[in-house]
Amino acid sequence: MKRRSIWLQMLPGIIPLFIYVVADEVWGTRTGLIVAVVVGIAEMFFYLVKDKKLDKFIFFDTLLLIVLGGISMLLDNDIFFKLKPALIGFIGVILIGIMAFFKPQLIIPMMHRYMKDFQAGEEQLKLMQKQMKVIFYIFTAYTLLVLYSALFMSKEAWAFISGGLFYIIFGIYFVFEIVKNRIKRRKIR
Repeated sequence: MKRRSIWLQMLPGIIPLFIYVVADEVWGTRTGLIVAVVVGIAEMFFYLVKDKKLDKFIFFDTLLLIVLGGISMLLDNDIFFKLKPALIGFIGVILIGIMAFFKPQLIIPMMHRYMKDFQAGEEQLKLMQKQMKVIFYIFTAYTLLVLYSALFMSKEAWAFISGGLFYIIFGIYFVFEIVKNRIKRRKIR
């Protein structure tokens, strides 16, 4: 079974957010929460059947969706559901921070998860750790923006920031890195 990248693993967690905004507009907050949780559970089972294996990341994301969505339904307040992307973000910030600021060898297990034959020398690990520091700062700022949007912005703004903006920000970062590396290689020649 081919493993999906972290970016694709995060996609199932974003779809219920968009579904929630639409369902909330049509049927109200409580029904929107129910529909979003049901969609999240359905996605988890879809990937379970498709991959013939329960993906831990998708399972954890769905579990958070159920718990925080359930709390929001019980309290008749969608704030707990809206905080789910920020909570996932803060967990990501901690994991990225560990890889960015501690021993570079901590990057290896993450890379093995996606590339079984991954091998890197000390210099490559240091370069990857340098990039992880940049990603750490970007991801921290993004996660704080998600938190702010959940607390103080409209549902539509929150849904965009929690979902699509993530891919835009990191797409820009990776394009920047590719262009920067090509310019460096040209200067070396």
